[in-house]
Amino acid sequence: MPLPSSDTQLASSSQSQSFANGPLLERAPQAVDSAELALCIRARRLYPVSRDELYSAWTRRTAWDSWMRLRARSRTTLSPRRGGDFRLELAEGATIHVITGSVNDLRAGELLSLSWLHHTKSERSSIVDVTFRGRQGMTELTLAHTGIASRREAAWLMRLWSEALDRLASYLHEGSAAHAMSA
Repeated sequence: MPLPSSDTQLASSSQSQSFANGPLLERAPQAVDSAELALCIRARRLYPVSRDELYSAWTRRTAWDSWMRLRARSRTTLSPRRGGDFRLELAEGATIHVITGSVNDLRAGELLSLSWLHHTKSERSSIVDVTFRGRQGMTELTLAHTGIASRREAAWLMRLWSEALDRLASYLHEGSAAHAMSA
């Protein structure tokens, strides 16, 4: 289901720096053929945890399963090594979205890069790059989902990433609270 136009922001490349707390949808500059839009989603969030904690939330299967899922019927698998595979089965009502891919690159505490294929919505893979950077006692996460072929897919992904990054914040907050109570 497409997002209302007020929720979808198209940005020129000169506005690409204004994606704090995105996601922000933009047309990728390398798109030459107007028939193939090559859309990109960017988001940046600050989390009050260390880079290692945030990186672990993206690379530990049990952590990923806790915050990436849409509903209880969703399932995830992840093999966090270069060349490792992942699979998401995200339940949204009666629909199960199946997303598969592999780990293109990973550098502990710095970068996670995934190929991403959303079955039944896209015929070709896109790329998700997540970077982690320490900033004033917090960790800045920057997400770039590039090579998105259609506006319909981009609208769904914008909603997914917005919800997932919010759930990630909740997951990290709950983990911090549990850690503080056990100390």
